[in-house]
Amino acid sequence: MGAVISRIRDGVSDVVGAIKMLSSLIGKYQQLLERASSPPGLPVSNPSSSYWLDDPPFPHLADVQGELPGTADVVIVGSGITGAAAAKAILELSTHGEQQPLRVIVLEARELCSGATGRNGGHIKCVPHEEFARLKRKLGPEKARRIVRFQLRHLPALLEVGREIPQGEAREVETVDLFLEDKVFETARQTVEEMREWMPEIEVTALKGEEVQDKIGVNERVVGALSYKAGALWPFRLITGVWDDLVKRYHNLTIRTNTPVEAITVDHSLPHPFQVHSARGAINARHVFHATNGFAPHLVPCLRGRLTGVLGHMTAQRPGIHFPQSHGKRSWSIIYNQCFDYVTQRPDGEDGTPGDVMLGGGLFNSKEQGLDQIGVWDDSRMDAWPLMHIRGSLQTVFEPRWGAEGGLKKAWTGIMGFTGDMMPFVGRLPATKEDRPMDEGSGQWIAAGFNGDGMVWAWLCGTAAGVMVLGKEDEDLEVGNGRPGGKLAEWFPREEVAVDEARLKRAALKTLAGEVM
Repeated sequence: MGAVISRIRDGVSDVVGAIKMLSSLIGKYQQLLERASSPPGLPVSNPSSSYWLDDPPFPHLADVQGELPGTADVVIVGSGITGAAAAKAILELSTHGEQQPLRVIVLEARELCSGATGRNGGHIKCVPHEEFARLKRKLGPEKARRIVRFQLRHLPALLEVGREIPQGEAREVETVDLFLEDKVFETARQTVEEMREWMPEIEVTALKGEEVQDKIGVNERVVGALSYKAGALWPFRLITGVWDDLVKRYHNLTIRTNTPVEAITVDHSLPHPFQVHSARGAINARHVFHATNGFAPHLVPCLRGRLTGVLGHMTAQRPGIHFPQSHGKRSWSIIYNQCFDYVTQRPDGEDGTPGDVMLGGGLFNSKEQGLDQIGVWDDSRMDAWPLMHIRGSLQTVFEPRWGAEGGLKKAWTGIMGFTGDMMPFVGRLPATKEDRPMDEGSGQWIAAGFNGDGMVWAWLCGTAAGVMVLGKEDEDLEVGNGRPGGKLAEWFPREEVAVDEARLKRAALKTLAGEVM
């Protein structure tokens, strides 16, 4: 009898323990949703120091202050890659046939291009087979193919822009995905085969076992690899180079840094209905374009609970003396347990020394397996666990071909913007319930929420948004530098990224949080 009672007691104890664990998980889940759905606030004033921002090639643009003009045709909030692309499209496409050039004002909360664009990995990389498989499940093969082709267009577009701005180091590379598990590698190979039916133009080469070790220089921990085309760049220098070019060409462009936007109010009785408020004054505008990625919900309340900030860790490292030479023409991703780290290497120095290795990732190696990195907008924060991981991940797969003298040069963080359905928001923002419908002559616009893949989304999304601000989406436009020609619908997946009621419902963060959990 005592043994029976003991077993019952043990069984009850197990159930109680399971209930406590489940309650704890539910509690963490609710805390995560509440944190991720809260207003971001303004960027912190003391961010971590990014390697990319050192020694700016256009120092006169780093901090541009002065009086704020009272009115503008377009106010762009944010000066990273998205804002630069939009400004370029608006200014270039509005100069023809306009009696009065459009007045464009750019407001940046900190120094020019010091947000995500000045803090990311500099990797122009779409994983085409993985993206096609993911999007095919959600949208079907035809839409998936259209979106992947849009992402792939970023490499030639940014290379074209980069040809005029050599400081940006924009270049094509061979990228190699390194797999540490046979099962994950075989799944990736299968997605490549499935993609080939719909996108035969994409070349992906599979390497396995000793073949990958011989050709790439990795050790036996790497069981297989996939090789294909990608790109790399110095994002801060490229985009500040774009701003430098625009400032020289267009006197109707004004940039103001260290001018955070605190609020936007609307009065539709005015010809410039949007009042953009900052501590340094207010500007009345016909259009407001939000190019703040993970911080967009600060000024766009309808995105709260649908777009959130996620903390990303980056490092710059000196390669070891035996690290295989690539002369800046190769990049890597280390893929393990459905997670990955991403790596580029800068071109060789003028004296022939190998370029620094830029390595980021480790998101799910945090204390709470990535959950504590979601709903975070503080890029002054660096967490020890992800940093420990990315400091050693490349050495782990390349030893003994790493060697001495390598080491950390700098570590920093940046804020990514994630949406619940893993697709960006691009286009005209809907009017609030209190507002009457927007007329065609004014509006608020956005391109944000690039889900950690900004280098294959942001430039052309910003360009497309600039075309829409001008109302030229149905015009057969000429090709521009870094800008496709023709009608917008011919190259931009507008329907899939639109900001409407149905999309806002699909993008609820509980979807993203559920996938992470």
